[in-house]
Amino acid sequence: TCLCIKINRMNITITGLHLKKDPEIKNYAQDKVEKLAKYYSKIEKISVRLISKEAHRGQDSDYICEIDVSIPGHNLEIVDSERAMDKAIDKAVERMKKTLIRHKEKHISREHKKGVLNKIRNRFGF
Repeated sequence: TCLCIKINRMNITITGLHLKKDPEIKNYAQDKVEKLAKYYSKIEKISVRLISKEAHRGQDSDYICEIDVSIPGHNLEIVDSERAMDKAIDKAVERMKKTLIRHKEKHISREHKKGVLNKIRNRFGF
């Protein structure tokens, strides 16, 4: 089952594998993932895969949340697993938020260095 949403220019695709509580958990994932747009404005596409796996040794299920974010020139991927699906989603979204912020800061730092070098070149005629 797939849930596809387009918000502004960002596409969000949420797919589930072996999930019993499809609608609620997909809506929960959508609400969490939509908030990533405020940390990096140039997100083109977000794919979320929610997977339920049978745990070994007679325990409950393991839940896996995979988030792929496409930004210009890069694809960022986070995979997290927990005993509860909502915790797996929260953990994956939090890690993706940190990854996006780190990527954005690196990009801004590179652009700043280029600007400083251009300013020096122009000033001294290189």
